[in-house]
Amino acid sequence: MAQGKRTTSTRKGGSGSGRAVKPRQEAPESFTPTLNERLRTKGKWIFAFLAAVFALTFVVAGVGTGGPSFLDMLSQERAAEAPETQPADDAVQAALADTKATPDDPQAWLALATAYVNAGQLDKAEEPATKAAELAGDDAERQSAVADLYLALAAALLQKAQDAYAGAQGAGLVNGRPAVPQTVIPGQSQGATPFQTAQEALASAGFSEASTAAMPFQTQADAAYQGAIAAQEAVTKASPDDPAAWFRLGQIAGAANDGELAISSYRRFVELAPDDPLVKQVEEEIDRLEKALNPVPVQ
Repeated sequence: MAQGKRTTSTRKGGSGSGRAVKPRQEAPESFTPTLNERLRTKGKWIFAFLAAVFALTFVVAGVGTGGPSFLDMLSQERAAEAPETQPADDAVQAALADTKATPDDPQAWLALATAYVNAGQLDKAEEPATKAAELAGDDAERQSAVADLYLALAAALLQKAQDAYAGAQGAGLVNGRPAVPQTVIPGQSQGATPFQTAQEALASAGFSEASTAAMPFQTQADAAYQGAIAAQEAVTKASPDDPAAWFRLGQIAGAANDGELAISSYRRFVELAPDDPLVKQVEEEIDRLEKALNPVPVQ
């Protein structure tokens, strides 16, 4: 992650076909990494993170809406881009060898944790990630990489939780459609046929089982978020006057549902970069977070 530097880029038009290519429209220049810049540099894991969070929220809100769900589309996308197991295993073995050869190198431990995440061995990623953070000390660049690793781990864990919920999606379906709640079936004295009532019970039981299966992954994801916060706090300690570091901490704290830390971090960003084009958006986010922390009582 670039620390407090402006990043600009322009794609020039022109091709062999003679068709003019419009220049890409960039996000406003900023002291912080803009959205476009972040997606270009870390697009894969950010997409996975956002997709996992969105899909998990969708499932919790209501499984089975009829027709293709976001889970179905995401599963197809993941199946199309699923990495081969053997290269991932080879990367783990290579990273293990590096940690043995250079046990005091934080980059070696960071590579091992990353290899575990890529190989789907999520339960093994925490130990090398912690080791990398310890060895990184006050190295802002390395700690920033550790924070990114923890966020990737959180995304993968949330994906596991989502998969657990996806297993319950087919429960309670009648001919591919969700069982109709008893209260909205007209013309029946009890509101539903015995079969439909059984389907509703099946859906409820399946969702309960899915929640139990998903809980450990969600708990581990919470721990990964805390690891990301700790690493990014080390970045702000090493570079206390870097607005990008505080902006990033605000983002991570927000993802971890730590509203108070997000607010204080964003406020520090505004203090350090009052003329940054993102200030207005950040101030709006601060306002939203404050309202979430202090909701107005309903009269």
